[in-house]
Amino acid sequence: MKTRAILICLAFVGAFALDPTAFFAAPADTSAARELVAKVVEANQTTGFRARAKLVVTTANPEHRDVKQLLIKSRTEGKTTTTLYQILWPAESKGQALLIEKKGDSVSGFLFEPPGMVKKLSPALLALPFFGSDLAIEDLAEDFWDWPSQKIVGEETIEKRPCTIVESRPPTDAASSYLVVKTWIARELALPLRVEKYGKNRRLVRRITADRIIKINEGWRAANIIIDPEGGNSRTVLEGSKSERDLDLPAEEFTLEAIKR
Repeated sequence: MKTRAILICLAFVGAFALDPTAFFAAPADTSAARELVAKVVEANQTTGFRARAKLVVTTANPEHRDVKQLLIKSRTEGKTTTTLYQILWPAESKGQALLIEKKGDSVSGFLFEPPGMVKKLSPALLALPFFGSDLAIEDLAEDFWDWPSQKIVGEETIEKRPCTIVESRPPTDAASSYLVVKTWIARELALPLRVEKYGKNRRLVRRITADRIIKINEGWRAANIIIDPEGGNSRTVLEGSKSERDLDLPAEEFTLEAIKR
């Protein structure tokens, strides 16, 4: 059984932009790409996890700084993985929650707003910002590692770490709003350091960067994640503060009744 840690669910991107047109024409290496993706997924397998994180959103206006404290937890039973994101602070947002359940290619779940508003996941809801941040809910619900098209399109060094650039494309019938996702993977760490997500018009939508790389037990993790949307008018940082892995969390913790409490 496996649950992919929050950093892998989000995925990442870069300090300097590559030419998108050159990228789309790059040569493919499909088998090697799949092997590398499998290595990343295997390195982040866990039966479940619980984490605390701070979600910080800033804009060009120096007076704007939105901060939320989050509880994030996940469990896997069989082929189903359930992940819950819930706001602990500030008081006016406390209790708001997003639950995402994945089973194969199927994604379901809901957005909860106290005291009793529940909205089921839908294409319209997936397009909304995640708790007012520069991430879309779709970025948490969608798993591009499972897309059928994976190929190596280049190499690049990030912070003195050699990275392989993997291009992922969704199936033609997928509901994804992205045309392609580029991931910079540090082979020695089995960890994505950057991700760029491109829309249907081939323009960059958002960049996600792994920050503060640390070693925990035998694996490497990013303590922080930085999200920069196209245009650069805002930035979101997800700062990890505490985490536990390889947990067996009971299903009761993910019910609507438990979330309401």
